[in-house]
Amino acid sequence: MAFWKPNEPLQLGSTFHDINVSTGRIVRRPGSAKRLSSVFDLNPFLRELPKDLRNNLRETMRTSRAYGRGTELRGVGVGGTVHIVLSGCVRECTTPPASTVRILGAGAVLGCTEVFDERIPAPLTTCLTETWTLCLPLERLRAMAEANSVLLKAIGVSVTDRMEASERIYNRLAYKSEQRLAGLLAHLLMHCAVPGKRYDFMIEGPSQHDLAAALSLSIGSVEGAMASLRKSNIVITGYRTYEFPSVRRLLEASQIKFPPGSLAGTLTSFQAP
Repeated sequence: MAFWKPNEPLQLGSTFHDINVSTGRIVRRPGSAKRLSSVFDLNPFLRELPKDLRNNLRETMRTSRAYGRGTELRGVGVGGTVHIVLSGCVRECTTPPASTVRILGAGAVLGCTEVFDERIPAPLTTCLTETWTLCLPLERLRAMAEANSVLLKAIGVSVTDRMEASERIYNRLAYKSEQRLAGLLAHLLMHCAVPGKRYDFMIEGPSQHDLAAALSLSIGSVEGAMASLRKSNIVITGYRTYEFPSVRRLLEASQIKFPPGSLAGTLTSFQAP
């Protein structure tokens, strides 16, 4: 799952949408993403695998299911399973004392780093909203990856994508709080979006405490930055919800340079101010 990958579909909850490059309109793809076959074809991680390997994984997966908000997917005593996130939003917190918080969505492979290093303790991973995953034992995925270089490479890409997101989104310490918060919200919009109430899409699940922990900011700094974004009509907040009158303004407020042809770049070009 590459961050802001060129030409990728936009996932809204359990459905997928395309961006019409002529008009900028977001058009829903026909069919239901609840069908396992559709999810395997379109999931940002799984779709990078050859079809025969996807089919093999489909047969190997122990289960697919939805988990409610607050469910602990991984952590002490429950770290022996890898979850591939199909939809939803999760909070991952590494073991103290050097703890970090990351918020992840569709395409994330929870447990990807442990595939390469069994000494890494499983981070505490909690669902922030209803989350649908495919899961299988860590040892089984490790054995499959050792026997298949394409799968091993895909898992490695998942690890490096996390590293890139850390630099691009979470570690922008020289930027203002408003810019850092806008960048994180834009990032989550690409991976955790659900249908909006007033506009096309929104984010639901993370609290301001979650956002503050992810950005290593005080809750006061995040509250102030959020108030500034609300005043500029960049974000409309509700209870654990964030809706955006103009995605273009959100992306511009983040001060992030987007790769040419990327999904974020396309949205920036077509969303009305």
